[in-house]
Amino acid sequence: MPTVDSNPVMDQAAAPVADPLLSDSAVASVDVEAAAPGRPNVPEVRGQVPADVRGRSLAHGLGAFAAAGGLYGLTFWGALAAPWWPLQVVCAILNGLLIGTFFIVGHDACHGSLTPFDALNQALGRFALLPSLTPYITWEFAHNRIHHSYTNWRVRDYAWAPFSKDEFDRLPRYRQWLERHYRSLCGLGTYYLYEYWWKHLIFLSRDERQEMKRPRTYVFDMLLVAAFLAAEVWLVLAVAGSEPASGGWGEGFWGAFTSPAALIVTALVVPFLLWNWFMSFAIFQHHNHPRVAWFIDRDEWDFFAAQVESTTHIAMPWFLEWTTAFIMQHTAHHVDPKIPLYRLTNSQRYLESAYPEIVVERWTFTSLGVNLAKCQLYDFENHRWLNFRGKPTSEPNPLLRALREGTAPSRRKK
Repeated sequence: MPTVDSNPVMDQAAAPVADPLLSDSAVASVDVEAAAPGRPNVPEVRGQVPADVRGRSLAHGLGAFAAAGGLYGLTFWGALAAPWWPLQVVCAILNGLLIGTFFIVGHDACHGSLTPFDALNQALGRFALLPSLTPYITWEFAHNRIHHSYTNWRVRDYAWAPFSKDEFDRLPRYRQWLERHYRSLCGLGTYYLYEYWWKHLIFLSRDERQEMKRPRTYVFDMLLVAAFLAAEVWLVLAVAGSEPASGGWGEGFWGAFTSPAALIVTALVVPFLLWNWFMSFAIFQHHNHPRVAWFIDRDEWDFFAAQVESTTHIAMPWFLEWTTAFIMQHTAHHVDPKIPLYRLTNSQRYLESAYPEIVVERWTFTSLGVNLAKCQLYDFENHRWLNFRGKPTSEPNPLLRALREGTAPSRRKK
């Protein structure tokens, strides 16, 4: 897969992006599973999770698909046809969250981890990604092949990749404002909607399409998403057309929304925007934290630094653990994407027992606000986070400094 080893030259009006593609010979020099001397390698890290803990199950996979898909469909219909507008609004909010739950099931299928059967995984994955309007092939490329291969290596991984202070200062004023907006509670959803979904899943650059290959599959999946959206709009209009004219509401103050515009907003627009917020929230929490490092220098980046030390476990309340399909126990997923969502909890326990340096944080609204305030820019030289004024908000990473100086103790298991 084409990539480079140098510090990328930033386009002043864009988010951090990958370098231009190089030749296959340059690609061959990047080993995404390499381990620095004294650092645990891939087999050792994955070996901390017993084989009987990580196994795939047809029954569990189909059960997860049916449960998430059924709840998504139920809340979609509630947002469309509930008899009172407050109930429609509640269903729309829940539907936005459940688009995410169903998406995570599809995400597992895309990794080949949901069930033991690859063909079934591809079919289930394509369907589960449709409510989020995500083409299967572009998600597989952006997430599986880019994000998982080059996690937190800013040269390639663009998901919530931070600017340095110097890069931020060189941006146009409007782009500085946009970055401030993205890294705020209200702006989280805008980030995923535009910087990830629009740019990397729908309207890919020519370089991305060339690297992704499989043009026929790309066209098929794009048409599949378009057909799903058209079917949703048709269903909304059909329901609206079956209701008696009432100026947009049913009888009385509490009557249901019935006009086409009101139903499109309630059943389609609101859930989709909420889904984008939830998704952006999850990705930010996974790889932006005061104790998480980002890298430009290829010599400092390896499998253990990226997948273990720079991938968090955000401990959610039990009901959110279930609705997020356990994906916030993210270290286990990054160590081995073949571990299915229904095995992440036990797998995460084994990894945290073996590697206490894994970042674990109990989630609260306060902790999210703190991380948004601290994780705004990044000092790649000293490996510490900065705010937009350039003031350090975290201590320099002592382990990375020791690795750079060759004084880090071995983390290999005896």
